[in-house]
Amino acid sequence: GIQHLVLNDGSNALGPEFMAAISAALAELRGAGCPPVLLRSSHRMVFCPGWDLKRLADADRADVAETLSAFNRLIFDLFSYPAPTGAAIGGHAVAGGCLLAMCCDVRVMATGRPRIGLSELNLGVPVPATSLLMLRQRLAPNLVEELVVGGDGRNAERARALGFVHRMTELKLVVSKTERQLARVGSKPAGAFAATKRFLLGETWKRMAVPRTEDDEAFLDCWFSPPTQTRIASIVARLKG
Repeated sequence: GIQHLVLNDGSNALGPEFMAAISAALAELRGAGCPPVLLRSSHRMVFCPGWDLKRLADADRADVAETLSAFNRLIFDLFSYPAPTGAAIGGHAVAGGCLLAMCCDVRVMATGRPRIGLSELNLGVPVPATSLLMLRQRLAPNLVEELVVGGDGRNAERARALGFVHRMTELKLVVSKTERQLARVGSKPAGAFAATKRFLLGETWKRMAVPRTEDDEAFLDCWFSPPTQTRIASIVARLKG
């Protein structure tokens, strides 16, 4: 009964339409009885690299605000999904991609080249406030700081030691091992699991659902600061090169 939600849009860089499509898929699964969901990527090297910087390099404030709004909605939709969720992290999970993985109840990462981490502060923006609420629920305060402020990608061994992921395995087994872990959690009575998840996370869900206009405006101010715009332009130039 596990449903695979496969990120399959090139390198899986997150733009508003792609994020809306993922949210729509989650809504469809809710309507179909909330089966367990396994989130994975079709890309052989990347789980998700975060926002689509190529698209956003020349975007105005309204366009970036739309992206932020779609991202906040996606994080909420995945984190508040009533049934068990799992992330099979077979490639790099960076910035927004790391946050997507952290939304999931079960996180399994491939050993070797893949890295997971938050690069927002290196770019010159904070981790969005809505996502920070999710992280504070998932991790101890010192580990939230380690993940948010550190800015470096961790391999599976280090991520497992810090508690960012629950299991690690070789790449060819990452999906099947995530399935096994998710099946174990999903074997619990569905109604009781959903109620338990709501009891555990519900207060955070309520806080995430409240508009955070002032925090979002502060994010946008950082995004459009000259140093951050220079860094975005440099990254996009390397990506295009």
